[in-house]
Amino acid sequence: MINIAIFASGNGSNFQSIVDAYKNNKLLVRKIILVANKENINAIKIANQNKIKNYTFILKNYSSKVSYEEEILKVLEEEKIKYIFLAGYMMLISSVLLERYRNRIFNIHPSLLPSFKGKNAIEETLSYGTYLSGFTIHHVNQDVDSGKIIFQKQVRVYKNDTPEKLQFRIQKQEHKYYWKVINKIIRGDEE
Repeated sequence: MINIAIFASGNGSNFQSIVDAYKNNKLLVRKIILVANKENINAIKIANQNKIKNYTFILKNYSSKVSYEEEILKVLEEEKIKYIFLAGYMMLISSVLLERYRNRIFNIHPSLLPSFKGKNAIEETLSYGTYLSGFTIHHVNQDVDSGKIIFQKQVRVYKNDTPEKLQFRIQKQEHKYYWKVINKIIRGDEE
């Protein structure tokens, strides 16, 4: 059994679904830790309520992105973290973590990549007028939402959709599948 880190920046709904799978012995890990880049976010509350070790690193408290990630790296090494899974972590990962965790950092993104990369994917999906959206789980590399795709799930887009409605339906599917894909990655059958 291994240890994993979940990186989050906000509400933590995907983090909650991963915690639920962990608490129900469905996740193939010994331990989960949370790494947050904002204070007082819901993901931290979820971690505290579930007695999950969590760490908060605020970029402005460091002299550079390199020193920020070097500090995170120290914690990951102390906690013997094997994989990093991003769950609403709204910050680009730099070479410090990318090199140390080569091919072991994964992200979940609310579109069918390679379409609609970046932070406004749902709004762009709706303004483009496509009838299908969904989410993608992919390797993280130095480019935004450009790593090798591991898993995708489609979600229908309706004419009366708002960003909130579409996001809700996408997140329902994310919560159902992210922890299952984490298990596949841990078992080594992500292809």
